[in-house]
Amino acid sequence: MLNLTSIRTALGRYGVAWLSAYVLSLAASLIASQMLRLPFARAADPVLGTSLMILGALLAVFFVTTLADRQTWLTKACLIVLALVLLLPLLWAPVLGVVTGAWLERASIEYSQVYAGFRILVGRFFYDVTALMFGDPLVEAAWAFMERFATFVGFLAALGQAWHMLKQLSAQPSPAS
Repeated sequence: MLNLTSIRTALGRYGVAWLSAYVLSLAASLIASQMLRLPFARAADPVLGTSLMILGALLAVFFVTTLADRQTWLTKACLIVLALVLLLPLLWAPVLGVVTGAWLERASIEYSQVYAGFRILVGRFFYDVTALMFGDPLVEAAWAFMERFATFVGFLAALGQAWHMLKQLSAQPSPAS
C-alpha cells in the first residue's frame, strides 16, 4: 500500500530544502562578495561547492533513512524515484541562487569554476540522454527545459511549503490575555 502521508511529508521537506538552498546560496554569495571584496565568481565558487556537497549529503541521508524506514516497498520505491526525478531541480536551487546574486551584483558568473563544472556535467548528461532518446542531440533545448522545469518545481515547492506554514499559523488559536 502506498503511504501518501509519507510522500506528502517528503515533498514538504523537499520544498524546505529547495528554498533554503536557494536563499542561503544567494545570501552567502552576496555576503562573501561584499565582505571579502572578491570578484563575484571567486566568491561564488566556495558557496556553490559547499551547497552542492551539503545537498549531496542530505540526499544520501534521505536514501538511507528511506530504505531503513518501516514503509512498504511501494512507498520506498515511490520516494526514491521521486527523489531521483527532483534531484536536478534540487541541485539547481543553489546555482540559481548564485546566478540571481550575480544578476543583482551585475557580475558575470561564467568565470566561476564550480558553475562552469556544473553546466558541463549537466550538459554532458543532457547530451547523452537526448542523443539516446532522440538520436539528434538537442542539448540547448534540454538545458533550457531543465532550467525552466527546475525553477518551476522549486517555486511550486516553496509556494506549497509557505502555504502549509500559513495554514498552520492561521489554525493555531491565539493565546487568551
